[in-house]
Amino acid sequence: MFEQSVMLPDDIRVGTVVIAASPGLPTATQLLCSFQGTRFEDHEVLRSARALAVLHGHRVAMRDVRMVAEVDDRRRELIEDIDDWIGSRSPCHDSDATIHAETLGTVIDRMAWGWVDANQVVEIDGARDHQARKRWHRLAELIDGYTELIGDLLRGGRRLPDRG
Repeated sequence: MFEQSVMLPDDIRVGTVVIAASPGLPTATQLLCSFQGTRFEDHEVLRSARALAVLHGHRVAMRDVRMVAEVDDRRRELIEDIDDWIGSRSPCHDSDATIHAETLGTVIDRMAWGWVDANQVVEIDGARDHQARKRWHRLAELIDGYTELIGDLLRGGRRLPDRG
């Protein structure tokens, strides 16, 4: 499992609260820390990411279809919050840049689910289980994809789809 003791460059750690040094796009490490419960002050995306992980964790155990629908509605709201945040800060890029298939909120939601899923299998079957390794590998792929996406966005080589 991911350790909370990971220090991030230019972050100030106070207990389990991390104050983000820049208001920019969160790194994959910051997202993983937020999924785990580290609180990032003054960063809306990281607060929303934490809420997404909590909702996915609750959703796993739910059997009531109406409750699942309520959780999914709240997830959609958080995804929209993330998309609104990035939309208000995203520089206008060349219209020739490749459009990414998903919004940033959707990408972070998938990462939150991947983190919950990987941790759940470890808790149930142990870290050496084949399914646990597969799920951690999938989470690593999501992390790599997110990191690549953020780099492409910052360089202007890719842009996010318009918010509907």
